[in-house]
Amino acid sequence: MRIIKGKLTWIDIQNPTKKDIEFLRKRHKFHPIILDELLHTSARSRVEPYEKYLYMTYHMPVYDKNIKSSRRGEIDFLITKDSVITVHYEDLEPVNNFWRRLNNDSTFKAHALGENTGRLLYYIIEEILFFSQRQLRHIEEEVTQLTKDLFRGEERKLLEDISYLKRDILDYSIISKPQEIILESLKEVGDKFWGGDMRIFFSDLAGDHLKIMQLLDNFKETVDALEQTNSQLLEAKTNSVMQRFTILAFLTFPLVLTTAFFTVPIIDHLVNDNAYVFLAVFVGVLILTSGMLLFFRKKGWI
Repeated sequence: MRIIKGKLTWIDIQNPTKKDIEFLRKRHKFHPIILDELLHTSARSRVEPYEKYLYMTYHMPVYDKNIKSSRRGEIDFLITKDSVITVHYEDLEPVNNFWRRLNNDSTFKAHALGENTGRLLYYIIEEILFFSQRQLRHIEEEVTQLTKDLFRGEERKLLEDISYLKRDILDYSIISKPQEIILESLKEVGDKFWGGDMRIFFSDLAGDHLKIMQLLDNFKETVDALEQTNSQLLEAKTNSVMQRFTILAFLTFPLVLTTAFFTVPIIDHLVNDNAYVFLAVFVGVLILTSGMLLFFRKKGWI
């Protein structure tokens, strides 16, 4: 547990225990159901107002290199008139960054802890959104790399890379898109809890979130275009291979046909009696095959 005090108080709890929950119960008299819910992850989709406090759950995408995709990071907020309590279940980079800014920047601390809890909440979510936007950088880097690798003749490997990236974009979207509802409800609830002065701050957060989703949509469209182009290249390469096999079949056809003729008893007896006949047939097959080969090359088929 970490506590920073000014005019307001920020309490941050990681991996809450029953002792932490008891501390919150004695200090703020939160509803028991809400306190019990803090012991595990939640799936609430809106800011929920109570008589003297607000409760909200915010999810952020956290890139996991092991699975090559984004997973869900959760932070719960309990907001009173003089305190903001954040609860999370793992070490979260934006929370740590915010903690360091409060400790190292006195001007920022005065702004964050000097007005009301709505302003403090704004700065925390702003840090989370900044982190979410930075989480898009690895997607941007992978899109750039895919663009460079597109014409290097590694279509099958590129197909695998595109599949991983599309999954990452999808997971990021599944996590981030519902937060639009959270931020919109925060504007509505915030008007009643703090007054209309905070609406512009929460509208700014909604705008920042919209920018993130627009960037994600742009990356998705780019990856879809890359996938389509890569599929066309792979199809062209496959058709080229099939064309070569077809031509090879045509080139070997005279030899196969001649061999079949030699299995006929009369022709077999004729060849055995006269070696010149066999030689003539062999030369004929060779000339026919060479002629077909030259014809295919002239047409540009091989």
